Amino acid sequence: MNKDKFFKELSRRDYIIKASEIVKNEGEKALTIRRIAKELNCTSACLYRYFVNIEELFFYSQIQYLDHYIDALAKAEKNWKDVWDMHIGIWECYARTAFTYPHAFNTIFFSDMSKELVGALNEYYSIFPEHIDLVARYLTDMLRTSDFFERDYQMCRKCAEAGVIDPYNAIVMNRMVCMLYKGYLKGILDNGIEEYEIEDTLAMFMRDTHTVIKNLAKDTLGHKELM
Repeated sequence: MNKDKFFKELSRRDYIIKASEIVKNEGEKALTIRRIAKELNCTSACLYRYFVNIEELFFYSQIQYLDHYIDALAKAEKNWKDVWDMHIGIWECYARTAFTYPHAFNTIFFSDMSKELVGALNEYYSIFPEHIDLVARYLTDMLRTSDFFERDYQMCRKCAEAGVIDPYNAIVMNRMVCMLYKGYLKGILDNGIEEYEIEDTLAMFMRDTHTVIKNLAKDTLGHKELM
């Protein structure tokens, strides 16, 4: 086999697709340099022409799960009428998807590679342009920063600008709900979660989120769950 020729026939897209298949079918531990080389019929050293290491490849293979979150947002926002609908709705869509794919969301937002999320998202959607129609309307907010707390604060700031919460309390709300979410996610990662438990766990997280908001909000805009 002409290795130089074969290297040219491979791409980062090929690696990401194959890695995604392996992880989806067999789990993260099945993704090794030797395994990916065998599946793509190339040498193990070939991986380093496309990725820094296997961790980087795994990170890119998980970005696809954001599509589920964004698809949920696109459906949910049709029923939003005010900023609390938006704030609560975004968290509900995010948490439901995260609790369904906890390892993927932990990798995307909290692994060492998450520091490179902005650049990674730009590259990922250039590699997979067929996904861009789905994410285009939401990608701008996600590309503002790689910091998890700062991304949520963009929503909290909109609530403050709408006059439904004081600016200082918006900062507190951002911190409390983000930490609440991280606690729930860690519990799921540590203990696992069955499919039938997802909605109940989500409902508990949302009730806790409502409690935080109703104790900090200046105007609940008549939302019964915040009264």
